[in-house]
Amino acid sequence: MVTTNNKFYYKYLHMEKKVYKYARVSTTGQNEERQVDGLKDVTGKLVIDKYSGMIPFAERPSGKIIMDAVEKGKISELVVYDFDRLGRSVPDVLQTLDVMKKNKVSVTIYRMSLKSFIDGKYNQIFDWISAVMVMSAQMEYERIKERQAEGIAIAKAKGIYKLHAGKGKMTAKQFEKQHADIIELLNDGKSIRKIAKLVKKSPSTVQRVKKYLDTQKTYSN
Repeated sequence: MVTTNNKFYYKYLHMEKKVYKYARVSTTGQNEERQVDGLKDVTGKLVIDKYSGMIPFAERPSGKIIMDAVEKGKISELVVYDFDRLGRSVPDVLQTLDVMKKNKVSVTIYRMSLKSFIDGKYNQIFDWISAVMVMSAQMEYERIKERQAEGIAIAKAKGIYKLHAGKGKMTAKQFEKQHADIIELLNDGKSIRKIAKLVKKSPSTVQRVKKYLDTQKTYSN
């Protein structure tokens, strides 16, 4: 029978394991500096994903690194700045947390000073708090998407919907004027590859214009 102190034994089991710090932003245009700065006092290996929170954790590049470390028993603790950095899909985040729990990997939510394991014992209140916070994160995500969709619909109705064009933005009329040659050829039924050669623009540009036209047709219907 093991009689050693639980706290000491827990630390012994994790001596060869790493602490991972995980940060996530939704797009490459966003800056993860706030999260990284928030975790600067935590000693551990920092990994960053620039993926939507609706993409499953295990399918993100850095998420895969962490899950692989879990599978190989090479991680003792996962530290994130807030719950929504793990993701915004309730089933996926809860599944990720369950994997960590089953493998005795402590999850720390830095902003809340909340840990799933304390001195080797599972913190039961962590399950309740995580469920509430993850559901709130998904609801906020859905609200953001709804507001964006409403804003786009209103802008289109007013004729002031702006489209990305390189580093800047332009109105729908400006966009159509700039790509009038592509629009004409698309209306003639030419293929994307053929148009790209004729106007000497990239296929991705032609595809973007086609997507715009398709959106306009859908909106007008």
